Amino acid sequence: MLRIIPLLFAILFTCINISYGQNELSWKKQRKLAEQQYTAGNYTEAALNFEEAWKKHPQSKELIFKAGECYTLLKDFKNAAQSYKHVKGDREEFELVGLKYARALKQDGQYTVAKKELSDFIGAYQGDDKALLSQIVNTEIQGCDLGLKLANSTKESSIEVRHLGANVNSLKTEFAPIPFAEDLFYFSSTMEDDRAYLYRSQKQKGAWTKAVAAEGLPNLPNKHLANGSFAPDAKRFYFTLCDASSKLVSTCEIHVTKRVGSKWSAPTRLRDYINEAGSTTTQPWVIHKEGKEILYFVSNRKGGKGGMDIWYTSRDLNSGDIDFTYPINLGKQVNSIGDELTPFYDDVKGELYFSSNGHVGLGGWDIFKVSGLEKKWEQAENLGSPINSSADDFYYVLKPSRTGGFLISNRTSGAEKVSTQHEDIFEFGTKRKQQQFYVKGQIMEKESTADINNAIIALYEITGQKERLLQTKKATANNYQFPILANRNYRLVIEKKGYLKNTFDFSTFQGKRGATHDFYLSKYVSAPNPSVAQTQTVTPTQPYTNPNTSTATYTASNTASPMVVNRPPTIPASTNTGVSNPYLQGTYYKVQLIAVNYHNENHPRYRHVKNIARMETESVPEKKVTRVLLANFPSKQEAQAMLEQAQQYGFADAFLVKYRDGQRIGAIWK
Repeated sequence: MLRIIPLLFAILFTCINISYGQNELSWKKQRKLAEQQYTAGNYTEAALNFEEAWKKHPQSKELIFKAGECYTLLKDFKNAAQSYKHVKGDREEFELVGLKYARALKQDGQYTVAKKELSDFIGAYQGDDKALLSQIVNTEIQGCDLGLKLANSTKESSIEVRHLGANVNSLKTEFAPIPFAEDLFYFSSTMEDDRAYLYRSQKQKGAWTKAVAAEGLPNLPNKHLANGSFAPDAKRFYFTLCDASSKLVSTCEIHVTKRVGSKWSAPTRLRDYINEAGSTTTQPWVIHKEGKEILYFVSNRKGGKGGMDIWYTSRDLNSGDIDFTYPINLGKQVNSIGDELTPFYDDVKGELYFSSNGHVGLGGWDIFKVSGLEKKWEQAENLGSPINSSADDFYYVLKPSRTGGFLISNRTSGAEKVSTQHEDIFEFGTKRKQQQFYVKGQIMEKESTADINNAIIALYEITGQKERLLQTKKATANNYQFPILANRNYRLVIEKKGYLKNTFDFSTFQGKRGATHDFYLSKYVSAPNPSVAQTQTVTPTQPYTNPNTSTATYTASNTASPMVVNRPPTIPASTNTGVSNPYLQGTYYKVQLIAVNYHNENHPRYRHVKNIARMETESVPEKKVTRVLLANFPSKQEAQAMLEQAQQYGFADAFLVKYRDGQRIGAIWK
């Protein structure tokens, strides 16, 4: 049976390359390309090419099955389910495909459909291991029932879970948070060079600072340094070292470094009977209890209950050595036939928190707690939502005050996290009472200041380059009001037939308790006749600014009569000349994603980048290619940020392009 192992303990990395002119490939060549990308660990492109090859040759169902396998590795649950759906009944050809399909549905939060598919799968299964699979499927069905029950519950949780934002999280994987103080924590991340290392962030003025690399730890080439735990007296730091040269499953071992004055000693590997040969040993968590230092850790060593199990070992606190006892398995109350990960022991309440995919859960991995110590434990309890989700949830850890803590999840979180394909750090705590703020104002005609009724007004939340519609209403009188939250960026967009659209951007940061803005709408004036309108040009009266973040005044002029309109610049969806755009002036930037012989805007490769910025195309006839770009960005810094996102979504060879007054100046490679 296939067991999916997360990056959290077996480091998995994806290097992504872009293939050109793929729609011109035969299905056999596209299949070969996909297989090469899969072997290289390029699962994003492999999934897309397997899928495209299958569309060209749907008789070969193996292609869409392999696409599902790639999407599963990427934790793209929705697309995994869509792929497996086409072969879910081919039980003999594709091992356990019905179970894989049902699990993908469950992790996409489709509990009702998943429950039916689970029942259908086990009802038709005839393998020798049916008794074992029946146990697994029954646990999954109970998880679906729990998910439906919690979704239909009217009881409101007193806990809220908050995404920590871009200062801490990246489009790579963040994991293993270590609260050192209430306002300081360490964590592991692969944000630099695809190698896991330790970072730190501190809370200042209510916000977590930009993460920086932790100081004083060894920088070991070709090693992932992650999953750390400080001893309660801060004299020892236990952590995992894993081989970074492998793109698949790494072998990990626990090491320790000791504080010597203000510095840390060179790492010492724990003994062979802990780091057992042929197995992975990782995710240490250390406590001091009754004169002993107890080390909980995760391993797939021999003698376990399933795959990865939680074990413990201890040593005398009076000893300066690393002479731990022989490891003991925590037993069946904690460990299941599945995998158990990320132990955290709260020695204040005597409770162990851990993640499992073998107990009844809402998603793939859920967080559980169990009371006890060492090898004596009570029944494990699922923490429920909002701590758990239909995605994967790990690394529950409490702050020193026990008033809140951190967890790791690949769940989506509004505009801040739109994909389940990487893990981020979330903070949880008691739900904060939000003071209610409002944006309000009147709507009037610019020329006469007469009231305007029945205008349509929309409120958007702005995060980076993205906008998310929150609410639309009709202003039945000449005034409007929307509730808003603190520490947000917003945009109002107002429309009324016969008037020009108007926008207003505002912020509730820096203690601003709301906003008041009166709209003065200008009447729409048509050109005198169609022939004149066709020759009309639009010329900015000020340098170009990003139409997504500001409103400029533009003068539309023709030979008949000039008029002034207050509106954002009209930018065409496609620039076909490849060299000029008469609508834009000044210097701005674009991100070139790819150059193809044939452009299909509905190609699956564009699935994610369509959501982060507007796509444009430029035709280059002399080279017989079409450039596909994201546009337009007023600063190099904004363009660079968008470039990094595009690269994470599969366009590893994307680059910046500079434009001035509609002319393409050239590529920027650094």
